[in-house]
Amino acid sequence: MEQAERIALAGLCEELPELREECRSQPERTRSLLARIEEEARARRPFLPLLSQLLGTSEAARGLGGGFPGAGPGQADEEVFGCPDGACDRKAQSVPAGAPPRCVVLGRDMRRV
Repeated sequence: MEQAERIALAGLCEELPELREECRSQPERTRSLLARIEEEARARRPFLPLLSQLLGTSEAARGLGGGFPGAGPGQADEEVFGCPDGACDRKAQSVPAGAPPRCVVLGRDMRRV
């Protein structure tokens, strides 16, 4: 997977619940496009052109996830998790000894990094 797709996948994973909520009130065409994006992302096939179409921009990878979790200084007691299958560079944190964050795209727990 090329770097732009990895960046977009991380943003999609982070913002998918909000995108789903936003698309709920949009026309069927928009909802279908989001469903197709999710399907392609889940299958780890290129979806950036579809995401660009949904967001109405050629910079879709930058249109999502202005700041990803795990990019800050953090604390020693925080656990950091990554993509379950390593397809994107998303990092997320949980509370110490808490449940791992979930990848919304795959519906699986993220793995400790």
